[in-house]
Amino acid sequence: MLKAFLFRFLSLALLLTAIISCSKSGFKASAFDPLSNYSKKINDTLYEITTNLENAVLYGIEIPTVKQLPGGQFAINFKLNNSEKQRLFYKLYYQNTSYMWPLGDSLDGENFYGSWKEAAQEFKATDEFEGEQLVTDSFRIQGNPRDERLYFGTDPKDYVITDTALAFFRKKILMESDWHESVVKKAIQNKVPEDEQILFESIWAIANRFENDSSYNNRWKRNPRVGNYKFMLVVCNAKGLSQIPDYVKNIGKKDSTGTFVNPFTFFTKNKFDNNIQVLHSEKVLKVTSSLDLGSGIYVDRFKINKTGLSQSCYNTNCGESEKLRYHAQFAQYFHHINKNWEFVNVKEIRDVAGENLTREEYKKLISDYGKSQNFVHAYSNITDCPCKTVRSDSIQNKIEIFNPGNQAGEYKKEHVGVISRIGYTYGKWCAKIKFPKLISEDNVWNGITSAYWLIFQADAKWNMRRGCNAEIAYIPKHIPDTPESVKESKKQITYSEIDFEILKESKYWAKSTYGDVKNYPSEDASANNDITICCTNW
Repeated sequence: MLKAFLFRFLSLALLLTAIISCSKSGFKASAFDPLSNYSKKINDTLYEITTNLENAVLYGIEIPTVKQLPGGQFAINFKLNNSEKQRLFYKLYYQNTSYMWPLGDSLDGENFYGSWKEAAQEFKATDEFEGEQLVTDSFRIQGNPRDERLYFGTDPKDYVITDTALAFFRKKILMESDWHESVVKKAIQNKVPEDEQILFESIWAIANRFENDSSYNNRWKRNPRVGNYKFMLVVCNAKGLSQIPDYVKNIGKKDSTGTFVNPFTFFTKNKFDNNIQVLHSEKVLKVTSSLDLGSGIYVDRFKINKTGLSQSCYNTNCGESEKLRYHAQFAQYFHHINKNWEFVNVKEIRDVAGENLTREEYKKLISDYGKSQNFVHAYSNITDCPCKTVRSDSIQNKIEIFNPGNQAGEYKKEHVGVISRIGYTYGKWCAKIKFPKLISEDNVWNGITSAYWLIFQADAKWNMRRGCNAEIAYIPKHIPDTPESVKESKKQITYSEIDFEILKESKYWAKSTYGDVKNYPSEDASANNDITICCTNW
């Protein structure tokens, strides 16, 4: 009896052990280190890297580059322990967590996340093995990590305007009557010479041809974000791999609704059996970025909106050279001149702040010219000689901007500026700028407006803002500021700006904006030494 009981008990125990053993996956992943070859850290878990931007203008930001780590790759290490002989599969994912929608949010597909260099590369396989194995691999954080076709175009090395291309489109415009007619109408509307409008149209046609090309992954169009990155490793066996959807294995694919699915959301919100293991590293990578002010200023023919410009001021650090096209991180900014806005000025040339123009002198000028109505009616201007009013200093790592004074008998105002050539999405910007003096000791404004902009990168499909489904959505910037303009609103546009301006102005709106309010706020802006710092969020 006792022997029979023991035999049955042992048989039952063995059977239970077999059942429990079969229910397990037979493997374990551990010791996940996504930054095993990188040592610059702030504390035990927070590591820091500053982007190397030498080739970022044309080919996008890479983290790291070959100048920072061998092969321009972070090294991954992790351990696998197999209790049975089988092949395992693994995939690394990274995600920016400083600027992200919460996991599970309807917009979390907009988060910046990635995996291997090629989005189509799914889970990698190990050999069949039993026991312990150390796995090593590598990755880099790069632009357009999902390889979205939206960001494809011409290879940047070929993205250039030539005299031959301009001549071709000029001839094409003149030969096609409908196109030529529309250009003539635009020239009249924009109050520019016909030749100038033909130049604009030719530049647009060349750029549009390049944008419609789909041969090259322009990773610079969706650069990595700055801020903190977290890392996730997913390991599975063959059964587990079959449970993961294709659009999670390949982050470049969309689900049945046509939506990108964030893998961090998928593996966080879903529960899995022991056939899938998810590991999150304690190590966090903090990414910062700093533009090189001494890298030069490029004169980009795609941005020029004026004919007859002189090249007499071109130099090794400012101009159209190939070296500057590849490496200069700034370009001269050619402002759009809206000729619906006119300046009315007196025919006087004064150094207002330097000579300390007094308020009495200012009032007399207004009075004298007001009686004669002998004002100067003019528009703003842009330079007729690129590189004459901007300079990149590679020794002191700074950029200087010069707003030119007028010569005798010359009455004009000129916009001068530079713009960075590397696009970012989100982040905190810090700039050290020494602006010129704006008012005289007697509180007369010299007319200069100093400004620092964060502005949209390109007027192209890939740079569209998120769609707005409100009845009144985006109102294009060039539309006049009138109630009628709401009829021109669009669901999507490319334009956006955050614009800080420093000028002499009343801090209150004009009386007309307050309607029937009698006690509207007002001030005598001429009776104080204040200037106004304005922020426009467009």
